[in-house]
Amino acid sequence: MDAIAGLNHWLDQIALRLEPGQRRELMRRLAQGLRVRHRDRIKQQRDPDGYRFIPRKRNQIGRIKRQGALFQNIGKQLKTEYSSDHAAVGFGGRTAFVARAHQEGENIKPSKFAKATQYPTRKLVGFSKDDENWIQSEIQKFLLIWSSLDANAEN
Repeated sequence: MDAIAGLNHWLDQIALRLEPGQRRELMRRLAQGLRVRHRDRIKQQRDPDGYRFIPRKRNQIGRIKRQGALFQNIGKQLKTEYSSDHAAVGFGGRTAFVARAHQEGENIKPSKFAKATQYPTRKLVGFSKDDENWIQSEIQKFLLIWSSLDANAEN
C-alpha cells in the first residue's frame, strides 16, 4: 500500500497543474489502460505479482471439476469509472461478489443449496511494479502532449 500512497501523492501534485477537463481525460486514459492490462493478466491466469493462480480443486476421481481455465470470461466484465478526481477499475453485480470471494479468499456458499466453500486467495485486481511504471509513463506522455498543444495554441 505504500506504493499506492506514493503514487497518489505524485498524482495529486500533477493534478494541481491541470484543468478539470485535462484531468478527466488523463483519468479516462489511465482507467481504460489499466482495464486492458488487468483483463490480459487475468486471461493469462496471473496475479499482479506475476504468480499463477491457484488451480481449481479436483473431484474424487482426479479430474478438474470444470474444464478450461479459471476466469476465462471474467476479464470481459471489468468496468471503468472515472471523473476529474478519480479513476477506478473493478467489477459490478454478481461478478463483483465472485471476484471479491476469490480476491480475499472468503468462505461462501456458491449457490442457495450448496455447502459453504473456502476459496483460495486469487488476486484479480491490484497494482504491480510494471503497472506503476506504465502509469508514470502514460502521465509523462499525456503531459508532453498537453504541453505541446498549449505551446501551439500560444503561437
